[in-house]
Amino acid sequence: MPVRSRPRMGPAELILQLWRAKWLMIAVFIPIFLIGLLVAFQMPKKYEAQSRLFVRIGDENVYRPRVGVETQGVAPEEELLIQAELEVLRSPIVAERVLAGFDLARVYPKLVEARDEKIASSPPSAHAGIEEATFQKGVAVLRKAFGAGTAPKTPVISTSLEHKDATLSAALLNSWINTYLDYRNEVFSTNGSASLQEQRVKFEQQLLAVEEDIRDFLRANGIGDFESERATAQQLFATVSGELLTTQSRASAVDGQLDIYNQQLARLEPQQDLYVEDNSAQSLMELRIEREDLLSRYTEDSQRVQAIDRRIAQVQNYLSSRDGLAGTTRRGPNPVYQTVEQSASTLQAEKQSLALQEAELDRQLAGIDARLRRLNDLAPEWQELQRRKALLERNVENFSVREVEERALSEISGQTADSVRVLEPARVPIKGKSLRMPVAALALLFAGFTALMAGLLRAFTRRGFATARSVERTTGLKVVGSLKAA
Repeated sequence: MPVRSRPRMGPAELILQLWRAKWLMIAVFIPIFLIGLLVAFQMPKKYEAQSRLFVRIGDENVYRPRVGVETQGVAPEEELLIQAELEVLRSPIVAERVLAGFDLARVYPKLVEARDEKIASSPPSAHAGIEEATFQKGVAVLRKAFGAGTAPKTPVISTSLEHKDATLSAALLNSWINTYLDYRNEVFSTNGSASLQEQRVKFEQQLLAVEEDIRDFLRANGIGDFESERATAQQLFATVSGELLTTQSRASAVDGQLDIYNQQLARLEPQQDLYVEDNSAQSLMELRIEREDLLSRYTEDSQRVQAIDRRIAQVQNYLSSRDGLAGTTRRGPNPVYQTVEQSASTLQAEKQSLALQEAELDRQLAGIDARLRRLNDLAPEWQELQRRKALLERNVENFSVREVEERALSEISGQTADSVRVLEPARVPIKGKSLRMPVAALALLFAGFTALMAGLLRAFTRRGFATARSVERTTGLKVVGSLKAA
């Protein structure tokens, strides 16, 4: 049966081999553990100052559009707001400003010593770069020493800062909080009012330009007030058109009435008989009276009475021989004809007057119509100028209001107590924290692991057999006995 070059071991053989290598393991464990303890006892003690901030939604966190119609502001969610505040709190700019407010030799003396050594061995041209690099290393160390966090759905931010000097840790943390608040004001107090003012000034300049264009437009077209003149022209056009229609209607009525009067005049005589001068009946009456007077003195057979009777008979015969009065006829103007003629003359004069009035109204209407057409042709350009003016006026008004509001919001946002409050300022910590115990425990673990590895290496590299069972497992032969060396 071939013999294997290396013994095969079970758990019992492995434990036995480790026990046999105990001195080697102790020799490896003790130096490593002692070195770890030495390192642990040399670890500096650090003091952690703590502070807490209360954060709530403020006016500076509410989004308000600057352009267009102002709507209700949109506020962020509380978790997003806390994350944003944490990012501002952890900003490198805050760390730089905090460290710049302290003496670097007091905060990190080792960095200053290393810087001085580099400066001593470097040319003067490199001194500025070395100082800046040292300062940035200090900023990195300070940022690493600073901590900030919050619990879920909690508007409170917990902050901490570690340093070997307890007083300095509290001073650094308080300075960090104050610097954060100042930097936060700078971040949120954007020059919104300045930008709005600048935009407002631009709109005002454009508005002045549009107003100058409007004045040039009015001067070029000889218009004082476009809307007033247009309204006046429209009103005059309506008034003159109405008067013209009234005049034409009256002229038609006058023509009809005048035709009727002319027809009446054609049927009437200009003159008529006024009366007839006839005294036959009176003469007959006088003759009868004279006969009665004669009868009082004479008889009927007397000549005088018979003579008067003959005369009476003649007059009676004359009167019975004609139908009516006879004698001198008097003629004069016909009053009806005169009335109709006078009315016709009045209507004729009115007709002439209406004709002149109609001609004048036609002339006025033509001028007004031409003026109105010209104003209507200019209306699109005028309306475009007015639209531009109204838009710019509205923008100027809106931006003026928003500028005032933005300035007020900036002043309000400057009062950080409204949205961020310091619940607990940093106090000088009494107890310090050290990594001695963690480093010692780590040294113990590392030394034990290294010693175990050394023992295992020793166990697996040995050529001998630890037990009879190992011989059987390795050679495949049964061991019937064993001897122990004296």
